[in-house]
Amino acid sequence: MIRTITDQVTNRLRELIIAGELLPDARIDQSELARQLDVSVVPVREALARLQSSGLVRLMPHRGAFVSALSLDEMLDIYRMREVLEEQAARDAAPQMHAAALEALDGALAACAASANSGDVAAFLAHTRTLHFSIYQVTGRRLLLQTLHQLWDQSERYRRLQLRVAPERMGEAAFEDRAIVQACRRRDGDSLAALVRYKVHQTTEGLRRWMQSAAD
Repeated sequence: MIRTITDQVTNRLRELIIAGELLPDARIDQSELARQLDVSVVPVREALARLQSSGLVRLMPHRGAFVSALSLDEMLDIYRMREVLEEQAARDAAPQMHAAALEALDGALAACAASANSGDVAAFLAHTRTLHFSIYQVTGRRLLLQTLHQLWDQSERYRRLQLRVAPERMGEAAFEDRAIVQACRRRDGDSLAALVRYKVHQTTEGLRRWMQSAAD
């Protein structure tokens, strides 16, 4: 697939926001960003419009573009939707798990464990995403997958911040992932759905406690 300049700018800007290099509520200087990326302002504006639709950017008339703020209410909305949708995606995927998907899961699981042991938050989150979507994509449900990718984009900023202050959660999540992969191998839809929802719920509660304590 050929990536357009707008695609490239969108991906780079998403990375900057998710990694925390562009902070919540920060104003995005479109001309400066275009200069840094060596592109015109047009693909920058198009990228910002895309990222507004995914909730990462706010475009305010006469004021410009801003990185969306973090909030407890938004986090809970995002993760509660993930709980429901990922539970259903896992249940639908279980009977369809094929050899190639299981092989991809094994590789992602090993990579998750290695990055958790080394404390590499960015790598851990990337491998975790690969693991989960290796499951969900076997459903072939385009709209569901599109929605889940959007929710993961919106939630990753919260996860990165949490794991920087509570890196032990990586080890817990890696343990939960092992149980998830075992359920995939059994093609056990009920167990897989329950395990996926439990993992997302544990993350939700950890984030809720962290954000509430940070606000005190």
